[in-house]
Amino acid sequence: MSGSPHIVVIGAGVAGLAAARRLRATGARITILERAPVIGGRVQTAVVEGCKIELGAEFLASFYTRTLALIGQLGIARDLRRIPSSAAILRDGRLYPLWPSARVVFTSLIGSRQKLTLSHLVGSLLRHRPILDLHAFQRACSVDDTSVSEYARAHLSDELLEYVLQPPLSGIFYWTPEQTSRALLLIALRAGLSQPSGLRLFTLHGGLGQLATAMAKGLDLRLSAEVLSVTPRDGGGYSVQAHVGGTGMRLAADGVVVATTATAVPRLLPWLDGERRAFFEAVAYSSTVNLAVGTCGRLPRGVYGLLFPRRETPFLASATIQTVKDPTFAPRGRDAISLHLSGPAAAALRQYDDATLARLMLADLRRLAPAYDPAPTQCFQRLYRCPEALPLFDVGHFTRIDRFARGTIEAGRLVFAGDYLGGPFVEGAIISGEQAAERLVARLGQ
Repeated sequence: MSGSPHIVVIGAGVAGLAAARRLRATGARITILERAPVIGGRVQTAVVEGCKIELGAEFLASFYTRTLALIGQLGIARDLRRIPSSAAILRDGRLYPLWPSARVVFTSLIGSRQKLTLSHLVGSLLRHRPILDLHAFQRACSVDDTSVSEYARAHLSDELLEYVLQPPLSGIFYWTPEQTSRALLLIALRAGLSQPSGLRLFTLHGGLGQLATAMAKGLDLRLSAEVLSVTPRDGGGYSVQAHVGGTGMRLAADGVVVATTATAVPRLLPWLDGERRAFFEAVAYSSTVNLAVGTCGRLPRGVYGLLFPRRETPFLASATIQTVKDPTFAPRGRDAISLHLSGPAAAALRQYDDATLARLMLADLRRLAPAYDPAPTQCFQRLYRCPEALPLFDVGHFTRIDRFARGTIEAGRLVFAGDYLGGPFVEGAIISGEQAAERLVARLGQ
């Protein structure tokens, strides 16, 4: 691009960083403004007394093809670690490993009669396979017609819904089946079952925050920079007004990438017309609370994560054992466990203080899975609130994404990126950032 256009990227999560990297490769000057004092958004790793704690995404999956390729390009592939064991679902006091492969049909978690109903789900996957594209969610809008709950109760079984489908939705996304479109279920199953050797999970030696750090290398980053507004300028371009460290700043930009949550867009762009404002206002987010507890001693190592069905508890959604991911995630002889509230519980209990929430979560874990109770050897405790954990891919959201893909929302040299557009995981955020950069490059060249 001639003249080295100046691009302002708002948000230093992996979507914004992916857009910035792609734009810098074209020769553009990039300024990234991040409201928080750290980068990564929902891909952050905290270190507490030597223990690594994920504050957002917990793993990378083997079907994250673009993310894994990017890790190679960034030179950190040597730090990729395979998580050696699977998650398990709790039922009646017993943990049932949930194999991330077709072997799940052999689980004794559910009965033979319930397993027979899986044939309808397999048929749906085969029938709709051409439109189940992990990198183009809008193609699945024709199956964005009913919730997972309605679909399961009509074609599968209540037991399959409550003990196979609901726990991963709650434990990974903090959603309920009633809040999830069957289009998302079909895409996720197709992606997971597409691996001949079964789905594999990975982390990075430095925690997933290492990915954001590597992506940000060499970029012009302004942290603690709260953007107040983005306004079109007469003659083209945009004026970006922000506070950086308490000081006002105004930047002139030839183009802008808005890589924030959807809920922030109407505030940043108050001049949006009603149709476009309604698009962003329709996006909702799940919430959770992450309680990290360090132990002086190792926890059981049979499984990486525990998933709790809502029929077993209305509070906990999941628990992950950090040293199962990588033994170096805690100092020798120590460990850490992260507990997550379900989305409905986090919303209902948000007015309670941290100490009360921590007591409730630990008491629930002690009742459900006493072998994993960290209290006897606890050495630290940290609680993190996540009011916007992940965007809901509810019924209607795929149709909204299809409208976005048809170009009815973006205008001019201002583009949007985020997991609410690309998919509710690291891969979706990165893909959306890179695609936003490519759209902006095309418009700058016009």
